[in-house]
Amino acid sequence: MPRRYLVLRTDRTQRAFLTRELEQGRLRQGFGWRREHDLRLLRDQVRAGKKLSEEEASVWRNRRLLDTEPDGLKPGNVLILPNLLDQGRWALARVKGAYEYAPIVAPGREGPDYGHIIAVDPIRTPAGKVASVEAENTHVDAELRATMRNPSRMWSIDALGSTVEALVHAIESGKDTWTPDPETQKAEGFFTAVRDAAWKHILTKYKGNELAHLVHHLFMCIYEGGRVEHWGGAGERGTDLIVYTRDPLGLEYKVAVQIKQNDGLHDDERTLDQIEQAKELHKIDAGVIVTTAEATSNGFEEKCAALEGRLGLDIRVIARGELIELVMKYLGKARMTVREALIDLLRASTPTPEPREHTAVTDRIYDELQRLPELERQIAGTKVAHQNRGSGIHLIRVELPQEMIGAVVEPIAQSIVSCLRRMVPSAKCQRGKPSGTTKWMVVDTLLELA
Repeated sequence: MPRRYLVLRTDRTQRAFLTRELEQGRLRQGFGWRREHDLRLLRDQVRAGKKLSEEEASVWRNRRLLDTEPDGLKPGNVLILPNLLDQGRWALARVKGAYEYAPIVAPGREGPDYGHIIAVDPIRTPAGKVASVEAENTHVDAELRATMRNPSRMWSIDALGSTVEALVHAIESGKDTWTPDPETQKAEGFFTAVRDAAWKHILTKYKGNELAHLVHHLFMCIYEGGRVEHWGGAGERGTDLIVYTRDPLGLEYKVAVQIKQNDGLHDDERTLDQIEQAKELHKIDAGVIVTTAEATSNGFEEKCAALEGRLGLDIRVIARGELIELVMKYLGKARMTVREALIDLLRASTPTPEPREHTAVTDRIYDELQRLPELERQIAGTKVAHQNRGSGIHLIRVELPQEMIGAVVEPIAQSIVSCLRRMVPSAKCQRGKPSGTTKWMVVDTLLELA
């Protein structure tokens, strides 16, 4: 049987305790504190066709720790253990023996836990010390760094087996694997500055529900060829966005997207309730939680894993760092073609009796309008709506808060119309006279496609 390679995350709040256990050849995993949580007992129940309780189903998600499972850990498998020795660094280990179960009281805990145990041989330096690997070290392949963005608790990296073996060889040969590469440090400093600037822009330009505009546009780029529908607001029924995408055979899948603005750790369990509601009402196939929090709490991760097991679907959490990287990766390229893409979106839209907000067309226009200097202070309250009137006629309606624009209606209206003309230069553009109410100033523009 070929050797396998996997990444296995552990509880970062118990790093010191789990490191001491690793040094003694025991790799411990949490979510196991009762006798009934022994994976061997749960395996026997599953094989006998017995239904697991909700708690047992959550524990059973650790089944790959069993060597009796087809995709379980086997002696000789090589594991990468991120953030175990130190934050941002990795330990490596070879699986040595079969699964055992023995809960223990960890420091600071009132009761036992971490009962799932795999016997391992940590990869050590020639001096016998458990090796510490710096992710930005010159001996670490870039693909290994990239795979660590996966938020799952355990996943296979068999395709990177040769790079893992090269890293093991470097450790056991006494090479320095704990010092960051100077050139990498320099480049990382540059990208950190870029990421910080991107986050500052998101923080200042997208408040409250406006973040949905950005995420809507982002997912349109990620799921190229699919469609993204806006469901946010009072009638969202468990989701802010729904992504419709098809596999190579043409089968459609629905992904619910919940968008949350948080600081620090994301610990909002209502998000999981909303995903469950979306499963019931929208019949989704997967869920995505986009949060501006820096990370998720251990309690949230455990409840998320339990919900995945109970609903039988994958739930992906995208926290602040990954959100910024996705924005830079996808929207940076999309910005190059936004003008060309808008005319395609207009032609692909369907006629509607009234102007609609939060469509693919309005999100593209909103993205462009926020770059206008005249709207720098007004964009936070700006609304964009689109109506396909048929026969190639499209109404674009932009509404601005009356109290914010003051006496500069005409310059702003002219900038909006000029922006639309630049975005669809092949269309006939007819500007309507700005009209106002006590709350809103409305700028209507008719685009007639050739």
